[in-house]
Amino acid sequence: MSSELIFRATFSFLWFVFFGIFGWVAHSTRWSAGRRTSRRTNEFRGVALVFAAVYFAGALVYALVPSWILLLSMPLPAAFRLFMMGVAVLGMLFVLWALRTLGRNWAPSVSGVRMDTVLVTAGPYGLIRHPIYFGAFVFLVAQALIAANLILLLPTLALVTLLYMQLPEEERVLIQRFGDDYREYMKRTPRFIPRPRHEP
Repeated sequence: MSSELIFRATFSFLWFVFFGIFGWVAHSTRWSAGRRTSRRTNEFRGVALVFAAVYFAGALVYALVPSWILLLSMPLPAAFRLFMMGVAVLGMLFVLWALRTLGRNWAPSVSGVRMDTVLVTAGPYGLIRHPIYFGAFVFLVAQALIAANLILLLPTLALVTLLYMQLPEEERVLIQRFGDDYREYMKRTPRFIPRPRHEP
């Protein structure tokens, strides 16, 4: 089996597992659609869906007929791409840890947060405020680098940027839901990059 075939098989398998995780969580939590979102949020989602569609179209071509996109390949060392496999797995495990910590408090977006949810600050949420986003971003970028193709890397970077820009809007919704509890949580917990804790 050629190394390129191994990369393609791993790329496809990791996506299969990733979707399986989210499907299982969505089923087990029985989330609701929630309230309506703002126009700005909907515009962000519309643009993000365009980049997501471009990404998955490229992923399908990469998995099935990679010869069509050879001109967009990046000459990345095989050892680096193997390392990215491990990084993708770590990103996926981080997402799973965050989802398991949330349990039935999880919703596919903050617009779907139910009124009976509680503010979770344990586990990965004690390290950063958005561990699902963080793990997903790591997974997406690692997958694009495993494929070593610009048709996946460019829409990945655009999608990650757009979703990161959406975080302040989501935090405003969480402040409306949890009030001062979430404001205090924001003060002591970084958004994305964990910081060392200094015990008194």
